[in-house]
Amino acid sequence: MNAKTLFRLALTTAIVAPSVAMAEDVVKIGMAASLTGPYAPYAEVEGAKCMADKLNKAGEGPTMELLIEDTRSDAQLSVTIAQKLLDQNVQVITGVPFPDSLIPIAQLAAPYDVTVFSAPNTQVEMQVAGFDNFLAGAVPDPVNAAATAEAVYAAGARRALLMTSADAGSWSEMLPQWFGETFEHLGGEVIGTLNYSFGITDWSPQIAQIKAMDPAPDVIHISAMLPDVGILIRQLQANGYEGWVAGADGFDDPSLEGSVTDPAALDKVIFATHGLTGMGSDIDVFLDECRAAGFPVQSIFDALGADMVSVLHAAAMKAGSTDAAAIRQALRAEGGNPGVTSDSISYFEEGGFPVKTVPVIGFEGGKRTVIADSVPAYVPAWR
Repeated sequence: MNAKTLFRLALTTAIVAPSVAMAEDVVKIGMAASLTGPYAPYAEVEGAKCMADKLNKAGEGPTMELLIEDTRSDAQLSVTIAQKLLDQNVQVITGVPFPDSLIPIAQLAAPYDVTVFSAPNTQVEMQVAGFDNFLAGAVPDPVNAAATAEAVYAAGARRALLMTSADAGSWSEMLPQWFGETFEHLGGEVIGTLNYSFGITDWSPQIAQIKAMDPAPDVIHISAMLPDVGILIRQLQANGYEGWVAGADGFDDPSLEGSVTDPAALDKVIFATHGLTGMGSDIDVFLDECRAAGFPVQSIFDALGADMVSVLHAAAMKAGSTDAAAIRQALRAEGGNPGVTSDSISYFEEGGFPVKTVPVIGFEGGKRTVIADSVPAYVPAWR
């Protein structure tokens, strides 16, 4: 099913929804977004803009209006911007996709009954806190970690080293540990944990510790971003490491291949993400259409932004209303809605995050390939 078909399905869902007059005909989404700064490659804005443009040109249902301001990847600035956007009567609001931004934004939004929808958020803090007005666009980190562990164990790895950092909360600190818990559940062994900080250009201290391990790990798991992980992969290979490097959605940046430079170094890189890109998938078709329409989309995170706009539009059509609470209720109704990253995006089962498969990506000859795309059989307890 290609992106055009998904778009037609979204409209079909809207057309067959109950015909109820809407009190307003605009859904305003306030986006306190990382247009610049270290999180900019993972921003969902251009994909959201592209989908809003498509839906608005189709002319069915409410107009999707995006109010966008740059947080410069700063959590505190995003909270300040969020208050400004709330004062502009948005029904939905976003922020830097980490708890130090989203928790205060959810608290600010609650008295307005505004929905906080973070398309790329995966961290469990928001789910554990139980904000009724919060929805994430991606599956939680323990699910991502479990999918990667299943794939790398099936590939033959048996001894894991975990690399953790407190710099991005549970995404960088706990996700590797959930990987380790699943890996041991499957029969593998976690032989150590090393700490690091974001922004490293010289991994020599960590690599020295890895080289001293006996037995050596045959998989290293790290949840980090580019360019850090590209540098790590290069320096590990230069120091004779021949095992797997496993990661999460931070690896899903088109600059990964270029930052590693040697295609052979990618053949033992594996990561779980939110959809299939770089392999001629339906998501790639959507992103290509957006680029042709003048939107400089970059990656899977733009597809998550498109999903956010698409499911909110479909929910408003089902609800026959652009009231924020009515849209939330329709989003959480049984049946789900079609999206770009998945044929069906459902909040019925969990309420705060979608239920969908987790693609695991590997490389052959430097080219991306699908290792798995399923719901993991075992997920560590996290709630």
